[in-house]
Amino acid sequence: MPVLSTDVPEITSLKGIHLYHAGMSNCSMRVRLALEEKGLEWVSHEVDLGAQENIQPWYLAINPKGLVPAIVHDGVPVTESNDILAYLEEKFPEPALVPADPTLAAEANAWFELAVSMHIKAIKTWVYGSSLGATKKRSDMQRYSEIQPDKELVAFHQKSLDGFSAQDIETARKMIADAFEKMEKRLKDHAYLVGNTQSIADIAWLPQYVVLGTLGFDFKPYPAIVAWAKRQEKRPAYKAAIGDWMPKVPGWALRIAIKLRRAFASLKSSRRQSQTQI
Repeated sequence: MPVLSTDVPEITSLKGIHLYHAGMSNCSMRVRLALEEKGLEWVSHEVDLGAQENIQPWYLAINPKGLVPAIVHDGVPVTESNDILAYLEEKFPEPALVPADPTLAAEANAWFELAVSMHIKAIKTWVYGSSLGATKKRSDMQRYSEIQPDKELVAFHQKSLDGFSAQDIETARKMIADAFEKMEKRLKDHAYLVGNTQSIADIAWLPQYVVLGTLGFDFKPYPAIVAWAKRQEKRPAYKAAIGDWMPKVPGWALRIAIKLRRAFASLKSSRRQSQTQI
């Protein structure tokens, strides 16, 4: 568990739970959901990913990987959403989000690990490749590669700049579809992914549904998942953890805005290349 040590006074002096997160980050959504489901008070520090705040020195002192989310609990930084949830479960065991029954606990952890394992090679690849586009600039990549210890992330962002192939995007979509088919089978006759109560399994996958649905992933083949998500949206934790952090425009309008931004960025890049060749 990446519970980090630090001697930075601005960090060690923090009391209570401070969450460093981004609104549409699915990993941030998981941690916000866990905090709200447990009824914990937390101080919000929204990290502007578009402005590259996550690779500024002040944030790298909290999370050397420059990823969101991270928490600081009574001066102690904890990073990685799965490890943050494990930490919260250990420090604040009630209400439990991991079932007491060992078999159900193993099932819940398996669902969570599946979501984590798909994060870069499926979720991020589909989101960046089919909708969002690159979030790093080519001019940022040298510095990013120097400060980012996770070389898989460096390779991913370089790939997003160079462009994902149609095969890359289809492979990612198929991985996501396979996972959702498994979820659909479970949810056809169950209210939750594991057992009869909310668990880390539901917390792991609800953000995937929200982000992918917002960006246009087709959920028509998965009516049981859609029904499950509608039930999840009625939980008191949903508004504070997800609803309040969503874009204030419909998904279709957001998708158009993203496409226009990508087209504008591509046009600017083409102009720069033309000027360089003159």
